[in-house]
Amino acid sequence: MESMKKKIMEIEEIINNPENIKTVDLKILFNSFLSEIKNRIASYIGDYPTFIEPVFLEENVKIGDDVLLGPNVYIGANSEIGDYTEISNSIVFENVKIGENLKLENCIITKNSTLNLRNSNLSNCILMGSSDSEDEIMKIKF
Repeated sequence: MESMKKKIMEIEEIINNPENIKTVDLKILFNSFLSEIKNRIASYIGDYPTFIEPVFLEENVKIGDDVLLGPNVYIGANSEIGDYTEISNSIVFENVKIGENLKLENCIITKNSTLNLRNSNLSNCILMGSSDSEDEIMKIKF
């Protein structure tokens, strides 16, 4: 668990400077972090989500209806996942709000982001900021 926390802090430090991101280094750290995720799904608010292990949920995570999380998903504290959303092989930092009917694969969503997107399919990228459309969101491919 200590190694996981250290790596999540390293990832956060890298993505806080988007103009200096070295995608190769980030991808190595990202994959290393995902390989260390252990299950922690006892504490969430929501009805009957589906988990494909491993999934790690921090405190006060709200999960909508018919949500699929996993494998290899980390969701930070105080985050909300909208109805009919699928997230796999991804890191969602704290205080993030994700819209409905969204599919995220191999993504990192930065702290305090709001993705009010619907019917989108995003993969292999860092998503940051607040947006109501896929065209407006700051997206860095990796």
